[in-house]
Amino acid sequence: MKHMDEILASIQEIPPFPQVVLKAMDIISDPEYSVENLTRVISLDQAITANVLKICNSAYFGLSREVGSLKEAVVYLGATQLRQLLLAGGAKKVYDQPHEGYTFFAGELWQHAVACAVMAQVVVGHFKKSSLDSQMVFTAALLHDVGKVVLSTYVQQEFAHIEAMVAGNKCSFQEAEREILGYDHAEIGGKLTEFWQFPEPIVAAIRHHHQPEQAPKTHRLLTELVSFADSLVILVGYGTAADGLAYHMPHALADKASLQTVDVEILLAEFQQEMVKTSGMIGVQEE
Repeated sequence: MKHMDEILASIQEIPPFPQVVLKAMDIISDPEYSVENLTRVISLDQAITANVLKICNSAYFGLSREVGSLKEAVVYLGATQLRQLLLAGGAKKVYDQPHEGYTFFAGELWQHAVACAVMAQVVVGHFKKSSLDSQMVFTAALLHDVGKVVLSTYVQQEFAHIEAMVAGNKCSFQEAEREILGYDHAEIGGKLTEFWQFPEPIVAAIRHHHQPEQAPKTHRLLTELVSFADSLVILVGYGTAADGLAYHMPHALADKASLQTVDVEILLAEFQQEMVKTSGMIGVQEE
């Protein structure tokens, strides 16, 4: 399998996902978490601390006075916004790495990742009886294409062939990757997040987001949701160029929830509102 050995070796050399973020996520997952404990963990990383204070004092929140302490910012932001801010900051460091092969995706990949995370949360919000954890949903959707960052270094020679195959054969980008490389970005993303020791449901959702029917049954709903959100954001223009030209819309989740056209229209309208809010908070440039 061409390049696979090199890719697996490179995964071992990639810096881990910020441990401070993972520890903070673990603390926030407890509904009765200690603000003091959370503040102490975040303060271990000066860059993350500075970013939290910077965003809390940004024009987006429009506070009448400056927030000067991390503890005050943690209290003001609350669990949901702080979680999104921390995860987005950690993920952006990964997505901002040079994309030598997928130069076409520079910038778009990050915007697509955020859009997918926002859409996934909107969709799960409509499943009132869902047992899915919103933090896990946001994380899995935000990182679903992280394999492209790793794979990018190794597809410089093959990228034109992949793109031509997508255009000519009307197959998906993932199908072209598998045909030409023997593997795809979802598989690499699964291996990377497994290496980073993300929870098993998140790893499964990333690994199978193009083929949710192959996910273990216990993680299938989360995988279907990420897959559905991925397709919906491409539908409304948050795609990744050639990748969106021949995308297959998954129907499993829509069928399971008996979603009608009008339901999807409601989801898209709510997504647009939430995307504006989230983009303003974490600094994603809207098109």
